[in-house]
Amino acid sequence: MAQSVVDLFQQLARNEFGFFARLQTISEIMSTNVPAVNSDASLGEVIGHRDPLSIGSLVVMDCEKGDVIGLLRHSTMLRCLPRYLNTLRENDRDRAILATNVCDLVTRRPPHVSSSASPLEVLELMVRQNFDCVLVYDDPHNVLGIATPVNFACTMLLYYRVFQTVQPLQRLRLVDLDSNLSLDEIFCRGAQTARDVMSQPVGISAAEPVARAIKMMQDLDLEYLPLIDDSRTVTGVVRRNDILMALQPPSRPDILEHAGGLPPLIDLLSAGVEPTLSEPVASIAKGRLISVLPTTRLAETLMKLVETGRDAVIVEDNGQFLGTVTLTDIVRVFRTLMQLQAIKQH
Repeated sequence: MAQSVVDLFQQLARNEFGFFARLQTISEIMSTNVPAVNSDASLGEVIGHRDPLSIGSLVVMDCEKGDVIGLLRHSTMLRCLPRYLNTLRENDRDRAILATNVCDLVTRRPPHVSSSASPLEVLELMVRQNFDCVLVYDDPHNVLGIATPVNFACTMLLYYRVFQTVQPLQRLRLVDLDSNLSLDEIFCRGAQTARDVMSQPVGISAAEPVARAIKMMQDLDLEYLPLIDDSRTVTGVVRRNDILMALQPPSRPDILEHAGGLPPLIDLLSAGVEPTLSEPVASIAKGRLISVLPTTRLAETLMKLVETGRDAVIVEDNGQFLGTVTLTDIVRVFRTLMQLQAIKQH
């Protein structure tokens, strides 16, 4: 009799063969639907009438040679988005930036791996180069897939859904690490709740200026800052993307050399955006507040991240801000697991 999918998942959960140990190559995790655009397109044609926040990073393909030129990062598109287009304050810069060719905005030589690369190699690239996506191809004329933090979150979510519903779990103790536990069980018992993986509670007062938020994000390498009041209650979230959209586009594409992140404050000041920098950060915050309890199962937390399309959730208890769980945290946890696996294999 053919083995059912349920039976197979139960085998995985009982650890008859290791779930994570079988993830040998990135091709088992990556997305094969790769968003791409031809090299002759303009920024305006790419954005069109779509919500810019819904557009992810795009692979730019040479329309003549058919190979990869680079990656048009989502953050770059938001940085170039005209703030006053189709308003009374529209200016020539707003109109000109939309006519810019995508090749002038692209990140050339983006991180990529072959289809036989291990998940750990991809995770190391994401962490070391601070990229939220890695291309997968053996031949630059044929991009096979793309790996993002969401792929790792979905893989982790699948494992938790199976493992935690089949096996009763006991909390992981330090002495357990010296026993012959499988990596699957170490992972699932060691990271059961939002509290186990959350980052430290870093927030900003809603009345602080945008410039302060930029400085904090750059110094602490953050993409999100919860807005908090005097009682440590979270009232909203400001994202790096909110700030990028609030800034005026650069005067020239060639000054976009900031690795897809926020420009240095000195560059913004020289570009004449002091009014925006002095605005209260709450005035540009568009992030929707999604929160969980510290005791919320990690599987449920992952589900909120994946199904809402958000990159972060707030961890709070009785209105008190305790921390955040972001896709970056998920990458960190997954990376630790893969590193443990590499050690055990040797």
